[in-house]
Amino acid sequence: MFTRVRFAIVVALAPLLLPSCESQAERERALTEKCKKDDPCKKQGLCTGKCSPEPCRCAVASDADCAQAAPCVGQGKCSAKDGKCVVATNADCAKGTMCKSSGFCSAKDGNCIVVSDDDCKQSEMCTAQHKCAAKNGACVDAAFNPALLNPALAGDHAPEKFKVKFSTTKGDITVEVTRAWAPLGADRLFNLVKIGYYKDSAFFRVDGSEAEFGISGTPEVNTAWLEAKLHDDPPKQPNDRGMVAFSVSGPNSRWAPLLIHQKTNHDLDKVGYAPLGKVVSGMEVVDSLYKDYGEGPPNGKGPDRVKLQGGGNTYLKKSFPQLDYVTGATLL
Repeated sequence: MFTRVRFAIVVALAPLLLPSCESQAERERALTEKCKKDDPCKKQGLCTGKCSPEPCRCAVASDADCAQAAPCVGQGKCSAKDGKCVVATNADCAKGTMCKSSGFCSAKDGNCIVVSDDDCKQSEMCTAQHKCAAKNGACVDAAFNPALLNPALAGDHAPEKFKVKFSTTKGDITVEVTRAWAPLGADRLFNLVKIGYYKDSAFFRVDGSEAEFGISGTPEVNTAWLEAKLHDDPPKQPNDRGMVAFSVSGPNSRWAPLLIHQKTNHDLDKVGYAPLGKVVSGMEVVDSLYKDYGEGPPNGKGPDRVKLQGGGNTYLKKSFPQLDYVTGATLL
C-alpha cells in the first residue's frame, strides 16, 4: 500500500520535476521575435535570441544584424564581435555618415574617433567649416565653442524674460521666453543659443501640427547633449498655436530639440510638454517651412531622428535636400 501511494505521488509530481520540452532552438526563435521589437535591438542591432550559454539574451549574431542597426548607418559600426556591434577597422569607419561629416575615420576600442588632424582634413565638416584640428577625439577650430562638446560648461541662469531670434532659410522667427513658465527649459534654451548650438539646425519634422528642429547637424555634439537630459518642468501653459516647447519622448527626456506649435495641441498638455515661450513675430515663416516630407518613420517619409543624431546634416542633405534650416540664433 505504501509503495502504491508513493508511486502515485511521483507520477503526480513528474511534470514539475521534468525539464521543459521546449528545445533550445524553439526558445531562441521565440526570443528573436521579441528582440526585434525592442528599441535596443533597433538601435544597436541586437536582433537574435541566444540561449547558449544561459541565460537567454538578445545578441548580435552576425554582421548582417549590425548592418540594419541605426548606429551602423551613422557610425560605421558594421561588424559583430562578442555579441555587440563594433568598429573593427578604419574601413568600417569610412562607411559611416558620421565619419564622412566629422572626420571620425580611425577605429579604436570599437568606436570611430578622431586621431589626427589628417582625419579632420578629409571630412566634409572640415571642408565646409574649417574644423581642421583634432582635439579630445573631435574636430574643432577656434570658433567651435567647447561647451558644444561639454554641456557642463553651459550652466548660466536665464533672465526672467528674454527673446531669441531664429534666422532661417525662410525668414526670421522671434520667440519671447518667460522663465517662470518652465525654468529648467528656459535656462537650457538660453545656454544653447548662447553657445551657438542651433546654427545650421534643420526643421526635420514639419507636419502642420508642429515644426520641430534642434538635433545638431554635428553628430558628436548630439552625443554630448543626449547625455545631459533635463528633469521635467511641470506644464504651466497650454500648448496653443505659436507656443514653443522642448520635445518630449518620456519622463525627463528633454535635451535640445524644440517644437513650435502650428496649431493648438492641447492633447500634449497631459503628457509633459511644458511651453517656455511663444512666437511674437514670424508665425508666417513657421507656416511656410517645407513640410512635404512630414513625419519620420514609421508613420511618415521624413527623416529618422536616430539616423539624424548619428549622421547629422550629411545624412539630411543627401536624403532630404529640401528641408529648411535655422541658419543662426541670437539672444535679443
